[in-house]
Amino acid sequence: MFLRRLRTSAALRRGASDGGVLAALRAELSHELASSAPSDPPPFHSQDDPDFVTVRDAPRAQDVLLRRRGDSDEVLVSALLAPLQFADQAPLPRAALMKVFVSKPGAAPVLHFDCRTFWVGEDGGDADYAIDAVRYHPIPGDAAEGKYEGPEFRDLDPGLKAALREFLAARGVNSKLAGSILHHLLQKEHSQYVNWLKTLEMAFAKNH
Repeated sequence: MFLRRLRTSAALRRGASDGGVLAALRAELSHELASSAPSDPPPFHSQDDPDFVTVRDAPRAQDVLLRRRGDSDEVLVSALLAPLQFADQAPLPRAALMKVFVSKPGAAPVLHFDCRTFWVGEDGGDADYAIDAVRYHPIPGDAAEGKYEGPEFRDLDPGLKAALREFLAARGVNSKLAGSILHHLLQKEHSQYVNWLKTLEMAFAKNH
């Protein structure tokens, strides 16, 4: 979703008072509308675990916040797209940053998991997630600078890492949820990008 170079003639470039910006915007907007889904993404829905409900998913915000309440605990999942990365000037498949908070109803301690969701293979195919860190907060918001919060997740015993992943899976956090989140966030970003193009097009058209 980046502005493509228009191969306009020298005469067209000379005749455009804006340097060809309006023409470039209209070409990009036409491309996005023709090649992608409608500009308004549908509300988030996890087919794998309908127990997750949307707490926050504002159209202009970059993140989504989900909640799943069970008999023994509550799970909050917050996610947003990770910054775009490149390899040899080519964009890599997008990933998302996902935070998972698990707590008991009416209890203060919170287990906090920092995770990444990513495509397995090409964009839009299967997805999975990886745990980067696990923290324990006696009270919400207990994180403090300089406080020891445990080792790097990659340095944990393999059996403990597998058990923690199973802990999340039992609460609906799995590869299916990761794929639903990643797909939704990409649709949402596309919608925001198209609306941004429309706003710029109107602004330049007024002065054309």
